[in-house]
Amino acid sequence: MNFNCVFPSCSFKRNGIEEEEFLNHLKKEHHSEMLDISKKENLPISMIEMITSSNSKVFINS
Repeated sequence: MNFNCVFPSCSFKRNGIEEEEFLNHLKKEHHSEMLDISKKENLPISMIEMITSSNSKVFINS
């Protein structure tokens, strides 16, 4: 899969990686930001991870 991280301060872009690798990036680099969103939106952090991952997927037309 191809990912382009949606966090404005992040320049993470990778092609051909597994979703698990991107989730590791989110947990390592953006845990505090996702925790803030989780508290603000009253949603579990796992849901924030899922939404962020989904919004970061990039589809390339070939």
